[in-house]
Amino acid sequence: MNLPYSYRPFRYYTSILSVLFGLLLITACSSDDPAAPGALPPVQNPDSGSPDPGNPDPDPTDGLSDSAPCENGLAGPYPCSGFDLLGRLDLGELSAGSANDIWGWADPQTGIEYALVGLNNGTAFISLEDPEAPALIGTLPTATVNSPWRDIKVYQDHAFIVAESGGHGMQVFDLTQLRDRGTTPRTFSATANYTGFGNAHNIVINEDSGFAYVVGTGASAPFNGGAHFIDISNPASPQAAGGYGTSGYTHDAQVVTYQGPDADYNGSEIFIGSNE
Repeated sequence: MNLPYSYRPFRYYTSILSVLFGLLLITACSSDDPAAPGALPPVQNPDSGSPDPGNPDPDPTDGLSDSAPCENGLAGPYPCSGFDLLGRLDLGELSAGSANDIWGWADPQTGIEYALVGLNNGTAFISLEDPEAPALIGTLPTATVNSPWRDIKVYQDHAFIVAESGGHGMQVFDLTQLRDRGTTPRTFSATANYTGFGNAHNIVINEDSGFAYVVGTGASAPFNGGAHFIDISNPASPQAAGGYGTSGYTHDAQVVTYQGPDADYNGSEIFIGSNE
């Protein structure tokens, strides 16, 4: 899981992390290291490449308490260090077979914080208005078929979503739609779909420049699975902006805007790629 942008207010992180300590561990069953100490056994749809038959796999965490203080290194069954478990949702409540990623959005108008959870069959939007009762507002279904891997980032109140699904591309979702509660949970539609690539492993956004960098698109995709550049300065109308594939497949990345000490490069973007 990638860390959120470092310059966001610290309150945002402590709230998101405290509330979702349990939610993340419960839903992130497709972890990179399922054998890690204290990890729960994976819960994953065995046929992640095809649509869900409609019956999510059973969740081994069913019946656990929804809240627990961090005491003696544990919050309920979960290892902890300074974070209490305040609330949780299990995979059955999210109508998913597995989950793998999480991101956050704080509504600048209402101040309500939301968890954006990558599921095998789409993306869930969860309100943290009441930290002890996280509420599923709705889901955005996957653009094509199911996938055990989905990655989400946020820019200008829009979520940008990629997945390891053939032909998926990048979904764009206007998060301000979450203000209109109406009947919940409900099924959303994408605000826009960018189809300049198919599957992808990860997405990085530089908020300073308004560009997204999609990586891990496969050796047969444009730019050999390297960085695929997208201008998202107008979030609802993403535009192709080139790419870089000379170094082959990129698994993950970070992009920063250089601010010295070499004045010749001030204001230039630096792409740091985790490459094969």
